[in-house]
Amino acid sequence: MRRGALMFGAWGLWVGAWVITLWIWGEALVPLLTFGAAAAGAALAAGYMVVTGGPGDPPRTLSESSAGPPVTAAGVVLAANGLAFGLWLVLIGAELVAFGLGLVIAESRRARSG
Repeated sequence: MRRGALMFGAWGLWVGAWVITLWIWGEALVPLLTFGAAAAGAALAAGYMVVTGGPGDPPRTLSESSAGPPVTAAGVVLAANGLAFGLWLVLIGAELVAFGLGLVIAESRRARSG
């Protein structure tokens, strides 16, 4: 249950940061109150999960995973955003795509040989 409490607590902190931002720069009252209620609700849920305890989280087993596809996908997204924001972001995205494809190729070679 601790992982769930951590997620609720992190969400409460994130929404709480938005509440502070709205309090400083916002003019409307309704978003401030709704975000504040959401942050308080998430904090109360996290506190309840920590206090009640409950059964522990089961042990996690990590399967073999590859970093190549997510890196390649992030590069494609950055390159696509670079079409709107400028050449510098296209170049960073292309670099990530090349790096991700290199990882994929290296991992597939390693899988074939070993």
